[in-house]
Amino acid sequence: MSRDSATETSALMTAADWLGGVFAAPPEAELVEAYAAPAGRDALARMGEWLNAREAARALDQALTREAPAALAVTLQRRYTALFEGIFPSSAVLPYESAWQPGADGTVLGGTPVTEMEATLRELDLHVSSECCEPADHLSIELAALAMALRDGQKRLARALIRRLQGWVPAFCAALSRRDSGGLYAAAGDLLLALIRESAAALEREEAPAAERFEGEFA
Repeated sequence: MSRDSATETSALMTAADWLGGVFAAPPEAELVEAYAAPAGRDALARMGEWLNAREAARALDQALTREAPAALAVTLQRRYTALFEGIFPSSAVLPYESAWQPGADGTVLGGTPVTEMEATLRELDLHVSSECCEPADHLSIELAALAMALRDGQKRLARALIRRLQGWVPAFCAALSRRDSGGLYAAAGDLLLALIRESAAALEREEAPAAERFEGEFA
């Protein structure tokens, strides 16, 4: 792996970890303060540059600085609960793959996506913490798996995870855009779409030279 490729992979991993944290749980005040601090804002701007998503990064920056961190934490905790925990079904945007791909038997949560993700986690030697009560198809867990696959150079699994995310995240983010218009989570959804796009492109670029060499041998 070249230095440029290694740097790009590191940037994608960082973005996957950061976004996984945003969607994992209602944020504590300390985390919001870290996001809004100069170092946190600088890291967010760099992510926007790497992912070709400067507008999304700017929208996130604005959302993180419109209130003092302690007050913003309370606002985001309430918003997280309303959006992602299903308290108000009419406004919920459930962060589970199976919520966007109902099973043939009509079930909305669980089923094949959970089983498949559990198998992927085993391949990556990852385990969901006993403190986490979320199923394996939660967005934050899929992003953690993608970050690990990129970190370990597991390209087959990384590609498979990107395909999974491509299959349901666009609909999830479209719903976020409608129900959290102008909010932090809608902007995070835009950055998430950029992460998926750039991760797929990065893996394609790595495969291209090998494919070109293969074709040259039989020219």
